[in-house]
Amino acid sequence: MWLVVLALLGLVPQPVHPDSKSSSRIVVAGRSVQVELACQALSLLESVPLDRNGDRWLTDEELGAARAAVGEYVLGRYTLSASAAPFEPLRGELRELTLVDVAPGAFGEQRVVCTLAFEARTELERLAVRVELFHENNPLHRDVATLVWNDEPPTGFLFGEGALVWEFEPLAERRVSTLASYVRLGVEHIAGGWDHLAFLLGLLVAAKGLRSLVIVVTSFTLSHSLTLAAASLGWVEVPGRLVELAIALSIAYVGAEALLVRRPASRGFEAFGFGLIHGLGFAGFLGESLLAEPLKFEALLGFNLGVELGQLAAVLCAALLLRFVPGDRSFEGDPRGWFAPRWLRWSGAGLALLTGLYWFLERAGWLPWA
Repeated sequence: MWLVVLALLGLVPQPVHPDSKSSSRIVVAGRSVQVELACQALSLLESVPLDRNGDRWLTDEELGAARAAVGEYVLGRYTLSASAAPFEPLRGELRELTLVDVAPGAFGEQRVVCTLAFEARTELERLAVRVELFHENNPLHRDVATLVWNDEPPTGFLFGEGALVWEFEPLAERRVSTLASYVRLGVEHIAGGWDHLAFLLGLLVAAKGLRSLVIVVTSFTLSHSLTLAAASLGWVEVPGRLVELAIALSIAYVGAEALLVRRPASRGFEAFGFGLIHGLGFAGFLGESLLAEPLKFEALLGFNLGVELGQLAAVLCAALLLRFVPGDRSFEGDPRGWFAPRWLRWSGAGLALLTGLYWFLERAGWLPWA
């Protein structure tokens, strides 16, 4: 309480202004780089002695008189390198320094725009950017950066909250890393996608044998790959709520069918049809990630591969376990009639039916606690 009063009276130093932020646009052309940095004038005032009369408001004269100090400060804390390790700063210079009144008046805000130019010895193959602006006074400062690499689409990055270095790779080099990251994302999505795993369980316990299981998994894979691509790229639009309800019903359906059907048969057509619906569910998860991703093909391919790998791993593990589960698999004298023993087939199918119905009621909002 007393500290606040003293601060208002000017007897103790006031803290730096909150919500300190800046933006920068980096344009790379061969071995030349131009950076346009726009920062709040208050952030600059707190780090460089510019304010001669102490009114916390800059004038063109004050900014022009301190041009050398501003250039030294900015170039010392906004640095570029041809590689992250070792980080060897490129030679840079301050080309332009402009004061902009964003909203003049008593509650206005001033911004300072710095145009920086950097030059590498040879044509740049990648770029590392380090931003430590204003962190000596305000460690929460953020900079929203946009980088345009030659003729490639712009790429964004947020500096701050511990992220001070951006290791940018051009599209040609990012294809492999993008593919790998989306493969991992697809595997993680399947690992936590209990509805998709429950659907596969329902198909698995109702399979006739290994050949039938291969047909089912292949049909499911082909169909959900089609709708995943179509919906993720915006070619098909289906309300997410309807998709989630349909997925729940598909789980209940395969469970009910496994309980009612008494003769082993291939479920390839059912797997293909319901796979189209499940692909829309995958796309709902992936769609937002693709909005700002320039490598859409690699991202889509990687995510689909990840989903298939996770799905295949789950099916193989379950199939191997089922082979060692004791029980009667016979049908009309053929001991290899069913893939799963009777007791597990019925219990697994019942579990899939009940789970699917529960998820449908929950997603429809028909449960009292939903």
